[in-house]
Amino acid sequence: MKLIYLLPFVLFISCQKEKIPSQPAGIALSFDDRFIKEWFQLRPLLNKYHAKVTFYITQPDSLSVEEVKMLHQFKADGHEIACHGAMHVRAVPYLWEHTLEEYMENEIFKALRTMKKQGFSPTTFAHPGGSQIWYSDRELLKYFTLLRDVSMKERTIWGFTYTRAIENMDEIYHQHDGTRKVNALLIDAGTNLNIEDVKKGLARASQEHSVMMLFGHKPLRRITHKPDEYGFDIHFLEQILAESAKLKLQYFTMNSL
Repeated sequence: MKLIYLLPFVLFISCQKEKIPSQPAGIALSFDDRFIKEWFQLRPLLNKYHAKVTFYITQPDSLSVEEVKMLHQFKADGHEIACHGAMHVRAVPYLWEHTLEEYMENEIFKALRTMKKQGFSPTTFAHPGGSQIWYSDRELLKYFTLLRDVSMKERTIWGFTYTRAIENMDEIYHQHDGTRKVNALLIDAGTNLNIEDVKKGLARASQEHSVMMLFGHKPLRRITHKPDEYGFDIHFLEQILAESAKLKLQYFTMNSL
């Protein structure tokens, strides 16, 4: 009888000693639109830090043969080539004037068909302008494993600017929980985001073993830029990569989340 009573206690102790492996802390970088040649110039920098990123391609039918070859090189390097729409339309205003079927055909299926002919098979999608609505997302999730939305440090609504602390923006940290709708933090110039903000975010990811998600558009070799030119400073990107290396964060493409 004593042995029977002791058995659960022994099993409890053995389970307590058995360590459950935690998920790796990481960073997921993505770049939107079709700045293929500019992105390709980042290749030595990405290789230097062994970074794997996701390129969200829009209007793929306008890509040149040279640009498609560059994307295939990125693919061979281990990067993800993903979908950002055939027309780069904002879903909500478009759906006010068109049916869901028209949106799926004109924005999604046309892009997927073109990219398939070019040799790509996108499995994740980024909403142009961060514009999305529940019923279009429900349909998109039939064709993509993950949908990416937009988060910003600052947003101005009705003349009021609302600022958030990066380390408190829960939606930009993937918790390895299988969620299929995520947000990434915009790193472009003009967002008032700085490296100290990002360091705090990366530190949170490191501490809680989550994945911090960030994205930008065109790489810029200067901090100042034209009003109609949106993109991120390359030096800022290198600071992010260097801090990620310092914290020994793992790189994730969006389709690996």
